[in-house]
Amino acid sequence: MAHYDFDIGILGGGAAGLTVAAGAAKAGARALLLEKEHRLGGDCLYYGCVPSKTLIKTARVYHLMKEARRFGLPQAAVPPPVYAGIAARIQAVIAAIQEHDSEERFCGLGVRVEYGNPAFVDEHSVGLKRSRFSARHWVIATGSSPAIPPIPGLSGTGFITNKEIYSLENLPASMVIIGGGPIGVEFAQAFARLGTKVTIVEFAGQILGNDDKDMADAVMGVL
Repeated sequence: MAHYDFDIGILGGGAAGLTVAAGAAKAGARALLLEKEHRLGGDCLYYGCVPSKTLIKTARVYHLMKEARRFGLPQAAVPPPVYAGIAARIQAVIAAIQEHDSEERFCGLGVRVEYGNPAFVDEHSVGLKRSRFSARHWVIATGSSPAIPPIPGLSGTGFITNKEIYSLENLPASMVIIGGGPIGVEFAQAFARLGTKVTIVEFAGQILGNDDKDMADAVMGVL
């Protein structure tokens, strides 16, 4: 019987990879977790689910503050938001959740954690820096990254993606969002509520192209 360093190797320390690593370790498997960045958590924690929902909640609270009269409350003057404060809250929420995705926690579960860009050298082994690791099974959980559309002139516009939007120093006066899918619509609603003039550009015949048109039309009416 072949001998392997680990029962399972996981490429990617984001939401999926961490779930597999924790479950495997708790089941008694020898687990190896490889992450190309210098920290665990992946896009969901730093650039996706966690910061986006934090931003959406902040924008909703600000929207409700301006709509106090609708709820039978006195309407106080609501000054424009300071985006630096919003960004600071987003980072605070990330930091609180990151404790549960920390290297220390996973090492405590018995997972071996290594950082870098591995490359497969055979069916069961990868090379990482000057080391080689083998596993009986491998899980590919490398996540996703922003896709930059091939639009002429885009490279010279100084565009941003979801990796930069949460750390802006100031609230943009205006914003063009390329793509009317769920992520684009989330950003559009949140920033519009905060006071940014937002335009969505979508090549398809409707926003939320994977959803039924009547549902997409209802969302568009709200926007």
